[in-house]
Amino acid sequence: MKKNILFVAVFTPNSTNISQSRGLKNIGYNVDEYDFRAISRNLNSHTKRDIHLINHIKSSKPDIILFSKADGINPDVIDECNKYATTILWYMDALHNFTPQTIRLVQKINYFICGIPGVVYEGIKYNQNTFFIEQCYDDEFNYPMDNIEKTIDISFIANIDPHPIHSNRQPYIDFINKNFQNFQHINGIYGLEHNKIVNSSKININICPTDKTGASVRLHKLLAAKSFVMTTPWIDMDINFTPNKDFIIFDSPEEFKEKAIYYLNNPIHRDIIRTNGYNTIQNHHPNKWAENIMNLIP
Repeated sequence: MKKNILFVAVFTPNSTNISQSRGLKNIGYNVDEYDFRAISRNLNSHTKRDIHLINHIKSSKPDIILFSKADGINPDVIDECNKYATTILWYMDALHNFTPQTIRLVQKINYFICGIPGVVYEGIKYNQNTFFIEQCYDDEFNYPMDNIEKTIDISFIANIDPHPIHSNRQPYIDFINKNFQNFQHINGIYGLEHNKIVNSSKININICPTDKTGASVRLHKLLAAKSFVMTTPWIDMDINFTPNKDFIIFDSPEEFKEKAIYYLNNPIHRDIIRTNGYNTIQNHHPNKWAENIMNLIP
């Protein structure tokens, strides 16, 4: 008998929750998509939304309630949810967004699952059922486009976040812009437009937060496009990846310059690395993400 999952998440066009929901459906679960932010806007109240959610749970009778981040949901709602189903909180955000509200959610939830490895060390303080599962890309938007010419030497696709934890981005951008003529820093693009730029670039950059707690889903999108990736390191990155085999590590502007020059001049070596990364990221397809989540639940 198929289990019923109530997925309390966000289902706007660029949301990672869409591919995750698709993965759950692909492996045989019935998924009821509950867009908690949209319902909150429609009801013009978080409180009314929380009441609506509880009533929906009572009527739909899910076996599992999977929350994605759940920012804005009253942690006391989890107590009520636990009466009716197994509850899971999927958290894929950086540690600096681990708020007191998040802590209360973690304390009450049955299972806390992190997409950032460094967050596990914080989560385990509040819930022994804390686990790390690698994030997944969206296979409908992140894939190789072999017919596209690589006209960009180096690209970095990301917004400049003013938070201090991302203070390393601008210095890297300024350094690379100064030392490489064919460099593009691009922000505000998603989906197929994002994938096209990735596939047009010889080198794609990922810059992790300064606390090195983990890489965002950006890394997974790059690898899924079979691109050559250079990234700053993060805690426990060797759990699911092999650094300097799946991607190339750099930890200073000077190290980046030296390695970037080498790989720009050695396309065969680039191809070996990007093929390794692409093969490894297949282990984190949305279907695999769904399997890994559900395998934790008795």
